[in-house]
Amino acid sequence: MKINKRLILLLLIISSLRLSAQDGSPSPYSYFGLGDTSFSGNAENMSMGGLSVYTDSLHYNINNPASLSRLKLINLTLGMNNRFIKMQDNSGSNWFSSHYLNYFALGIPIGKKAGVGFGLLPETTSEYSVYSKNDIGINTSKSSGGMSRLFLAGSYKIIKGLSLGLEYQYHFGYLQHEYIWAPNNVLTYTKENNSVDVSGSTFKLSADYIYQLPKQKYFKTHVNHQLSTNLNASSIGYLRLIKLHSTGSEEIVSNTDKPNKKGKILLPSISEFGLGYGKKNKYFIGLDFSYVQMKDFKNKFYDPSFITYKDAYAVKFGGMYQPEYNSITSYLKRVSYRAGFYYKNTGLNLYGTDIKDFGITFGLGLPSLKSFSNLNLGFEIGQRGIQTQKLVKENYFNVHLSFSLNDLWFIKRKIN
Repeated sequence: MKINKRLILLLLIISSLRLSAQDGSPSPYSYFGLGDTSFSGNAENMSMGGLSVYTDSLHYNINNPASLSRLKLINLTLGMNNRFIKMQDNSGSNWFSSHYLNYFALGIPIGKKAGVGFGLLPETTSEYSVYSKNDIGINTSKSSGGMSRLFLAGSYKIIKGLSLGLEYQYHFGYLQHEYIWAPNNVLTYTKENNSVDVSGSTFKLSADYIYQLPKQKYFKTHVNHQLSTNLNASSIGYLRLIKLHSTGSEEIVSNTDKPNKKGKILLPSISEFGLGYGKKNKYFIGLDFSYVQMKDFKNKFYDPSFITYKDAYAVKFGGMYQPEYNSITSYLKRVSYRAGFYYKNTGLNLYGTDIKDFGITFGLGLPSLKSFSNLNLGFEIGQRGIQTQKLVKENYFNVHLSFSLNDLWFIKRKIN
């Protein structure tokens, strides 16, 4: 009965995750490519600048498949994200927000040397709308949709300290762009709509190594490489001329369906390397570097002349400190304190300007009083883009929340 209740909970979580993924990114930068990246790591890792190199035996690090073999307990993790953005251009500034479930994953240890995991997350999102008015008329541009990722991973410890991992990823979703042009003093306007469905799969290769030092200290390193793949894509669309009546009703004067198109969208490869130093259950400090071959990205279904793509990279630095993980006299000594920062060149170039992203992070890991489960809170303050005549500067504040539930499922009790 206990297991059945948990399986029902998993189904509810997956259903709610798919529904919540509809609330996408309001950022204008989500209008390009495949949308705005909505997942960059577990809440506990994001609190350390987004480090992927940090792992432990209680948390399933979704960005590091090889770490699954280090799990000691089954770990169910669910993350949520609340994003608040101040967008500023030459005409002024406005605040926007988005809220969504960020990931769901389950990691299961198998013996002392192996582990498996699976999960679902919204990978990119877009829910952008911009309205502009001039002496000629009114322009409205909108985008919606995004891409999700279903993944299944496994890890095995081949020798002491070294674990290898493999993750299968299935990407799927849709992207929709809508453009409306309404000239002044004319009772008709045009609406153009384009929608692209995408799907495809790829693999991530992963290696994780720990070199033990005296007094429970250690060096740690990891390498990830996600293979590039060609996503299957198909598009539909239409062009309509719409007439406005004095009563407020609308009439479609002409409706032209665009021919269906099929093709490929290249999802670029991603390489990541991390290095860190720490003491078990006490502290950790690390550095990650990732590289994305964005210059190879192609989307023939939406390719304006003012967009170019370049290879992207990110540098992440952070760490954690836990005063006394097994303290029985002070709860605050059992809390994990985390902080870090990151710098990203996103690979997106608009009107000849590279779009860059910088942020600082901090957070807390709040342990349960009666189990190994915990609640993780993370905070992120950053800036993306610059303010020019054609570009927008974003100042954002993100609140990450995750539940990490640990238990010994499927273990037969010896005492009833």
